Amino acid sequence: MAEYNCIEARRKCARMVNANFRQGDLFLTLTFRERVDVENALRLFRNFISRLKRLRKRKGYSELKYLYVVESKRKREHVHLLINKMDLTMKELSEVWGLGRVMVSILEPGGDYTGLAYYITKENYKEYGKRWSGSRNLEKPKVKVTLVSEEKKTKRMRVPKNYKVIEEVQYYSEVTGHTRYVRAVKIGGEDYGNGKEGQPHMEHPDGEG
Repeated sequence: MAEYNCIEARRKCARMVNANFRQGDLFLTLTFRERVDVENALRLFRNFISRLKRLRKRKGYSELKYLYVVESKRKREHVHLLINKMDLTMKELSEVWGLGRVMVSILEPGGDYTGLAYYITKENYKEYGKRWSGSRNLEKPKVKVTLVSEEKKTKRMRVPKNYKVIEEVQYYSEVTGHTRYVRAVKIGGEDYGNGKEGQPHMEHPDGEG
């Protein structure tokens, strides 16, 4: 059950990333010049978010959307952060952070950032559970659960035209029964769904779960 919850939590993070972030948005890694514990790392990070919000407002950008993970590597904390697009120089970002190095990557086209989501939730995930969090204005992906008849459970699931399957899993659990999980991403971006919110499909052929 713990293994199942871990997998589902990481998938939830991936759906949240894919539903909210697009080409041109930013992936930042924020390091601390001085060693801090997790509690102080979170406090300092929240102060940084407040400064970043004020900067975006002054520059006329839309409301900040973000998702983050505080990670500890060899007892030195750092923060992985996804934010919506803004045109800032490295000098400006470094000044706003002010606590150490800033590394920045721009999200590439394609629409599927599952690998990135799994990367930022990789560390000690089984031990600590959910370690990612985000702003309140993140769009929440919708998961659709449908019943599939016994005779159809071995057939390949169909996805809409112009979508590609990026994950397909079938397994049995005493908790959920027979489960088929398929996630598809629209070519060029956006999770399977209404065009705004991700909508992966999890199917339970025996009706359990």
